[in-house]
Amino acid sequence: MNLPLLFARRYLFARRNTAGRSTNAINIITAISIVVIAVVTAAMVVVLSTLNGISDLVDSIYSPFDQDITITAAEGKTFERGSVDLDHILAQPGVRNTSWVIEENVLLRSGDQRRVATMKGVEPQYLHMSRMQQYMYSGKPTFTGLSGPAVLLGIGLKVDLGVPLDDGVFQALEISAPIRGRKLSKYQQRAFETVAMAVRGAFTINLDFDSKYMLVPLNTAAELLNYDSAVTALEIELDDKKQMDRVADGLRAQLGPAFTVKTRHQKNALMYQTNASEKLFTFVVLSFIGLIGAFNIIASLTMMMIEKRRDMGTLAAMGATPAMIRRIFFHEGLLIVVVGVIIGLLLGLGICLAQEHFGFVQLSDSVVEAYPVNVLGTDLVLIALMVLAIGLVAAWIPLRALSKRFLESAKTTTGP
Repeated sequence: MNLPLLFARRYLFARRNTAGRSTNAINIITAISIVVIAVVTAAMVVVLSTLNGISDLVDSIYSPFDQDITITAAEGKTFERGSVDLDHILAQPGVRNTSWVIEENVLLRSGDQRRVATMKGVEPQYLHMSRMQQYMYSGKPTFTGLSGPAVLLGIGLKVDLGVPLDDGVFQALEISAPIRGRKLSKYQQRAFETVAMAVRGAFTINLDFDSKYMLVPLNTAAELLNYDSAVTALEIELDDKKQMDRVADGLRAQLGPAFTVKTRHQKNALMYQTNASEKLFTFVVLSFIGLIGAFNIIASLTMMMIEKRRDMGTLAAMGATPAMIRRIFFHEGLLIVVVGVIIGLLLGLGICLAQEHFGFVQLSDSVVEAYPVNVLGTDLVLIALMVLAIGLVAAWIPLRALSKRFLESAKTTTGP
């Protein structure tokens, strides 16, 4: 039987005589200690889960145009498709799909309206890889028009150009790109290759992409730019997003120094590092708040020792060592922290689940209606361990000096 734990549990949970003011004060201070630990724990769960939700939202916004892995030339802008063994890459464990990519700035014209845009030539399967169906504002996510190949425009470009959707008759959009090797000053209009195409649909992802990108069939982009078999990138979709680093390392070893292999996180390193730093900073700040709040445990244990001086003296007279008596009050502090952490975790999870299902906190003029949350098991474990560590430190540091002082006082009180 663990006697220190038994005494500590009895002191914490047993009903006390509420006639004395000191006893009422101990009850209140102990309750405050538990509430403080619970509130700090719940706040950490809610805030970190909210930051996770925002990170996931940002990731989902950028993911349509950033596949899990992107292969580009280490030197130069393009490389030949034959220089990469596509069949071998598709045979790699975890690789679901791939698409050759040609990306270049072009000039768009519809009537009297002109806009510079980024043309992204891709294969048809890219539309499934990027889940384009979820982001369509109008039209259909396909390159097959009513009378031939067609393109997809960001909704910002479509509105600015005033270009209509494919009607099967008019190729309303003109795409112009400079011909490699021809100088504009010498050739003027002949320095551009131009093709007319219909717009099959418009997508909306975020303000930047909506006003910048257009998607076209890979063959159209290659013909427009005279790329023949050259491409600017190979984008790869994986079955398991958690395996990005492992697959990328394998591809680097296979392709050698002639190619650059980057995961989606590496391509947007600044964005992901900013999110991670923000989460770490928030966790540290909340931990400091928890450390300040944990000093209530010191007050609670001090008041408990004052109240239990006679019990301490009796236990010492019965042969209990000072270490055993210290363990009683250490377990008292431990129980306060554990109860507070459990209540806080349940409260934080309840708030997050309520927000996820009912969306009490709304986001006006945003891509989502309610504030996103994402509870991670690793966060819950980290929060519990951190709050437990803070509580244990707050309980243990003053315990040796306090117990020694009150033990001497207890011996004097119970002595002959």
